[in-house]
Amino acid sequence: MNCPEYVKNCIDMLERAGFSAYAVGGAVRDSLLGLEPSDWDVTTSALPEQTLEVFENFRTIPTGIKHGTITVLFENGGKMSPIEITTFRIDGEYRDSRHPETVMFSDKICDDLSRRDFTVNAMAYSEKCGIVDAFGGRDDLENRIIRAVGDPEKRFSEDALRILRAFRFSAQLGFEIEENTLAGASKCAHLLKNIARERVGVEIKKLLSCQKCEYSMQKMIDCGVWECIFNFSAPEMDIILRLENMESNSFALRLAAAIDHLTELEREELLTNLRLSNDEKKRVTRLCSVKKFKFDNAENSDASARRFLHFYNDILEDSTKMLAFWHGDEALSFVSVVEEERAKGHALTIAALDIRGNDILPFCEGDYAIVGKILEWLLKNVIENPTLNKKEILLEMAKEYIRKSSQ
Repeated sequence: MNCPEYVKNCIDMLERAGFSAYAVGGAVRDSLLGLEPSDWDVTTSALPEQTLEVFENFRTIPTGIKHGTITVLFENGGKMSPIEITTFRIDGEYRDSRHPETVMFSDKICDDLSRRDFTVNAMAYSEKCGIVDAFGGRDDLENRIIRAVGDPEKRFSEDALRILRAFRFSAQLGFEIEENTLAGASKCAHLLKNIARERVGVEIKKLLSCQKCEYSMQKMIDCGVWECIFNFSAPEMDIILRLENMESNSFALRLAAAIDHLTELEREELLTNLRLSNDEKKRVTRLCSVKKFKFDNAENSDASARRFLHFYNDILEDSTKMLAFWHGDEALSFVSVVEEERAKGHALTIAALDIRGNDILPFCEGDYAIVGKILEWLLKNVIENPTLNKKEILLEMAKEYIRKSSQ
């Protein structure tokens, strides 16, 4: 274990005040795996008010004081780093498949570890006591297994979000999920309907951002979790297998590939159900359209490439990857042409045209709606033939458009 100094300082202050204290959870797991934890949590025998006394000279935030959690800010190499400090506790009854109705504070570290989700997250550490591992977490780390602490069905019925966390940790760490834990996930999958859609969306985004997501996705489908979340049929297995070959950790890209088999209405419902932001929904929807783009590797591929850039230039990396995902080697030469055309800096938007609306307005009797239509028409022609993007040529084309429209 290699705790940062500010974490050691936190634990030391609690111990000098007469309390037990340990780093706990994901930070311990990641440290034992040789990874750098993104944040640190501490668990202690000190009650919340005692924790506040110990750190009275620090900035503290009563994050979840009802459940025993205080956040303390520590100076860490010129920046302030938060540590969530939580009193050892035993959870009461869960009634909403997410949160305990009550908590009881304890003075035993093993009581606190016994309520945690998975064995690899149920380890604690202090320099004074070393690793505290009451549930075989180190063995499961070594064997690369995600296993529920105690009875899986009980763990998942307490908090159904743990089901998705099991699959996400599996993808994130490249671990397999233990058989009884999978069985418990299957039995409790229906409880996911009780979980806030925002929380479900966060876990799905994290899972699909993992390079090794194929195993987790397949197990989600086998356990019935996929349909409980999405209410729609799962993608075919060959699509899931190919997702790992995408050289990208873009969740939008992978989600678009995974829901390609759905209708537009079903996709819209699914994306809304995941509570994605409007920008995220728009990105996924646009990526879903890439498969149907008609590209050409023949003589007119330059124009085809410019059309592709017009539609997808702002999400070009994901779009070219999506094109290659669906069309394989057939799309590779076209993608090369796209890159070449992009480097040439051709006009791809109305703003890039060598003409402005005010140049056309005098010929349109002040009708701004017609000006917009003309500019769109001019851009379409310039994309097909970039040599047309000269003001005098575009002005003559606009006049011709108006003449024909008035006939």
